[in-house]
Amino acid sequence: MRRLRLSIVITWALLLTVLTASAQNRANFPWWNSPIAEDLGLTAAQKQKIHQIVRAYRDRLFDARNAHQKAQAELDDMLNDPDVNFDTIKPVVDKVATTQANASRLFLEMSVQIRGVLTLDQWRVLVRRWDEMQKKRPSETQTPP
Repeated sequence: MRRLRLSIVITWALLLTVLTASAQNRANFPWWNSPIAEDLGLTAAQKQKIHQIVRAYRDRLFDARNAHQKAQAELDDMLNDPDVNFDTIKPVVDKVATTQANASRLFLEMSVQIRGVLTLDQWRVLVRRWDEMQKKRPSETQTPP
């Protein structure tokens, strides 16, 4: 029974790792620092407002990303320990999930604010370009060991 629980925890941990590594969506992409931004025809005022929004979120995003990386590293260390204990790992798995959710929430909040700066036509161009980039991106078929 203990082995089964441990297998479930490890499976979930690996699944979370794969999902966080490969689950990029339209909102979770720093397009404002990419060539895509040039295609949108942003005005100087729009560029300035976008940079203000990004600066306002920057430190919180760094902190959230670092918290997630620390939690993930702690989980990786525990999974590589010869004596894996479900009761010890479960809170760390929860911490990894919570920190990932927090990082995603912050990025999505910022993205929604930035979306408010764009016109509907600019938004549609952005979505179309992002979809094109995703089609060119090699598919991730292998999972980490």
